[in-house]
Amino acid sequence: MTEEIVFACTAEPPHHLRLVSRTATPRGISLRLSDADDTRPSLREVFVTKSELSMGYDPIYKACFLCVDIGRKEKAFPIPVADIE
Repeated sequence: MTEEIVFACTAEPPHHLRLVSRTATPRGISLRLSDADDTRPSLREVFVTKSELSMGYDPIYKACFLCVDIGRKEKAFPIPVADIE
């Protein structure tokens, strides 16, 4: 990855999630994400299955783990398919 990719969740104010790396597996794509607004390296993995990719939805929505961590009602962040393939 050459350019930095950052996703924003649907909370107000939104959390920003930086895509650190992506790894293809036989069943999908594993994404390593970190909090773009925090300097501490707290990496989390989010898995996008091949089934999700083949459904044709763009973007794919995943739960925002930063919202869950602080006890806020779970929100989602969109992942454009072009950014993960």
